[in-house]
Amino acid sequence: MSFPIIDISGIDDPNHQVSIANEVTEACKKWGFLLLRGHPIPTGEIDEMFDLGRSFFHLNESEKAPYPITKKSIGYIGSFQDRGKDDKMSMWFGGVPGALDSEKDTLPPFWRERTQRVEQFKHKCHDLVVKLLECFALSLRLEDRRFFASAHREDAGNGNALRMLMYPGRSAPEDMTGRGSRMAPHTDSGSVTLLFQRAAGLEVESPSGEWVKAPHIQDCILVNLGDALSFWSGGMLKATLHRVTFDGVPFDQERQSMAYFGQASPETVLQPITGGVVEKYVSNGLVLTPGVTVGELSKMIMSGIYGTAFQEKETEKDTKPPMAAPTATAAVV
Repeated sequence: MSFPIIDISGIDDPNHQVSIANEVTEACKKWGFLLLRGHPIPTGEIDEMFDLGRSFFHLNESEKAPYPITKKSIGYIGSFQDRGKDDKMSMWFGGVPGALDSEKDTLPPFWRERTQRVEQFKHKCHDLVVKLLECFALSLRLEDRRFFASAHREDAGNGNALRMLMYPGRSAPEDMTGRGSRMAPHTDSGSVTLLFQRAAGLEVESPSGEWVKAPHIQDCILVNLGDALSFWSGGMLKATLHRVTFDGVPFDQERQSMAYFGQASPETVLQPITGGVVEKYVSNGLVLTPGVTVGELSKMIMSGIYGTAFQEKETEKDTKPPMAAPTATAAVV
């Protein structure tokens, strides 16, 4: 079974929407991953983000480390600093539109005059995520094609996050005692992830249970689904384990990527749609139960990975009651 590569250049054309939706959805049922050709995000803008990220990561650690990731998912975290003690650096740009300007003090100085470029890129990523969510609803034959998409407001909660990653190349291997790998096997927690790559190295679990290298094709975006959407779809859409190892990216090899994490608004209640089968769903060691909100799930997972930055004080908790997501029945064909 070959890795799915799908051309979505006709995604806005009513004459092609259904066929594209079916291709995308079938890939996500079997693999939980696919490569997108013909996507609407300009190559030049992707290149610009990679160039900025590379310049930032190559700064001295003293210019980055004083700005650790906050509970709004804005900030930097260096190698061996996350729960898995993995050898990768991350720069997070979370928050609703405008948050990067209002939170400038939490950003490394390098980014403070570049917030608008990052915001514009995030917005285009969000638009693509919405198109894919509409594909799923259309192919699953839900009554409302915006059933999933309408819950993904760009201006809700902490918004959606862009994460720039750098796996550093080193002149000699580090002492890995008590440490991890490049990126430990995991599933994403949200709805849809867009991964932009400059080199191969990511491995995914195939439908047969084997680890395979995800293809790297110029001008394609790698897409995978997260646990929230998989659980919400009644298990019909798949969230797949993926990893980066030192075999795939040796210690002396640098690898850069960017991930945009699209997730539903935090008040969204995850109630699996009927038509799927979910008896027990585990997300990164947490058992999901019907009625959990996206915000609750996100806080639990991010707290486990990054610690106290995401453990809010009691007085800071949002007291607004959760908004129940609409229920839906999928026509399984």
